[in-house]
Amino acid sequence: MGRPAALSRELIVDAAANLVAEHGAEAMTARRLGEALGCDPSALYRHYANMDDLQREVGDRFLAAVHVAPRRGESWVAAVRRICVELRSVQLHQPRLAVLVRAAPTRLANELRITEALLRELRRGGFDPAQVAAAYHSLIELTVGAAAIDATMAAEPAAARRRAYREWRAHYGTLDPAEFPNAVAVAGHLYEGSADDRFVFALDALLLGIRVTAQNGAPSVP
Repeated sequence: MGRPAALSRELIVDAAANLVAEHGAEAMTARRLGEALGCDPSALYRHYANMDDLQREVGDRFLAAVHVAPRRGESWVAAVRRICVELRSVQLHQPRLAVLVRAAPTRLANELRITEALLRELRRGGFDPAQVAAAYHSLIELTVGAAAIDATMAAEPAAARRRAYREWRAHYGTLDPAEFPNAVAVAGHLYEGSADDRFVFALDALLLGIRVTAQNGAPSVP
């Protein structure tokens, strides 16, 4: 038998990512990583100061799939839209890994690359620094929040999602119109289309507001 591969940051991140993808973020413990890697758990701390540092690196790695390079002739609005759509899509495809980047920025290479790209495009829109920051936070909160909300349904087959949406619409339609007149009036249109459609609608509405602010000015962000 050959000798086991020397423990490295890359091997540790690979094993941690596999554990999270298969079992969820709570599975990423030193004990379980040691078992997966065939090493004493204490050996992990020769490469990482603590498990939080490892968690940030695992979370940052899956963000590498988001493409942010500028495209010739692309407006700043189109670029922001493209990056946000792709960021949400990457999180939906790896929902368990996405949990690792929801609470706080990783402050590592891939998260910084995405942040820099969004800030670059927003600055092209003519904002002052405070407005750039406010617009950036709004976009990230919408994108990451939508991914978190949509992740459970995204894991279901398309037929199951359509069935659930029909059931939800039907329920709202049976409410007492005296108590819930607006819900009843709109019930037939709630949860129409796909979660992707609804996200793009919300993103476009937010970007419209951003464009208006860029063109007409707005009060300084407090």
